[in-house]
Amino acid sequence: MANRKSTSAARKKTRPSSTSSTEAMAHLADLADRMHQLLAQRADDLMGCVKGSAEDKELAAITDALEAYEQRRWPGVPSLKG
Repeated sequence: MANRKSTSAARKKTRPSSTSSTEAMAHLADLADRMHQLLAQRADDLMGCVKGSAEDKELAAITDALEAYEQRRWPGVPSLKG
């Protein structure tokens, strides 16, 4: 029985608090938003590239990723494709 108590106590001590979970989610959202910003900048840099080029394929992939992220992050906001 002593073992059972110590295991239960250990679980309670290692379980993250709701505050740290909230902070972790906010941190992940900040990181995702930063990645979005970097990808949007790269897409801007690639605008006007030659159709069918490697840069054009990269732009298409980045655009797809940005649109998917924006739909999840900001639902209800119309896309620029419109």
